Amino acid sequence: MSALTKIFVLLVVVLSIVMTAGTVVWVNRSENFIKTGTAQTARLKAQEAQVAALRSDNTLLGAERTQIQQSMQHQLDDMQKSNMALQAQLNDKDTQIAQLNGNLAQATAAQKSANDALTVAQKMIDTQNTSLADSRKNETDLEKKNAELSFAVNDWTNKFEVVNRQERDDREQITQLMSDNRKYQETIHKNGLSENGPALNGESLVKVAGVIRSAQKIGGVPYATIDVGANDQVTKGMQFKVIDPKARDPFLGYLIVDRVEPRQAFGHLTGPHINEVHEGVEVRTQL
Repeated sequence: MSALTKIFVLLVVVLSIVMTAGTVVWVNRSENFIKTGTAQTARLKAQEAQVAALRSDNTLLGAERTQIQQSMQHQLDDMQKSNMALQAQLNDKDTQIAQLNGNLAQATAAQKSANDALTVAQKMIDTQNTSLADSRKNETDLEKKNAELSFAVNDWTNKFEVVNRQERDDREQITQLMSDNRKYQETIHKNGLSENGPALNGESLVKVAGVIRSAQKIGGVPYATIDVGANDQVTKGMQFKVIDPKARDPFLGYLIVDRVEPRQAFGHLTGPHINEVHEGVEVRTQL
């Protein structure tokens, strides 16, 4: 029940009470009935006017309520639209967040791959640094060996030059000996002596033994170097017997010393098997 209806019922109840009271008064006071009835009628009209006014107000209130309801419905519709727009924006945000999460996952995977590649590259760099250190060490060793080889080359060059000088001296001495030999042969022929005359005993009184270091031919004449020299009492002109114990005929010939050095000697070879003389063959002044 609405408030306006309650008011109307209340008014009816009041009017009933008033009419009842009027009737009682009219009964009790018949004289004042007309006055009281008139007054009551005026009051009733006034109350009816109030009721009409209340009804009009109620109608206005209903219209206002309807208007308010419509306004609130419009506001609700607007809020629903706004809510739907916000929900759409929220969905878009969720989609963007999902995309960002996907991009983040891809970036994380890419970063992991980059970190793995960086680790592999670091290992490769470490390996290359180790190889570089080894290469530098090898380079240092090679430089050291190169310096040693250069020193050895220089030493061998000096020795080669010394040997060349000795060889030139030997050639000069050999040439001089051959010249002297020809002069001796010419002197022998001039004096009517035979080359096959009695031979002198060329055996040395000093017992010296050694081995052939090298054998070679110079100007068609066989020569050899032995490993004993002045320190072993070897002298120029000393005769050595060349012996090869492993050969079928151990006696190969003679070596006559032409030049003496402290630890070696150089001389020419004569004899039946001088072509078989080689490095390591024994030489002795006495058998």
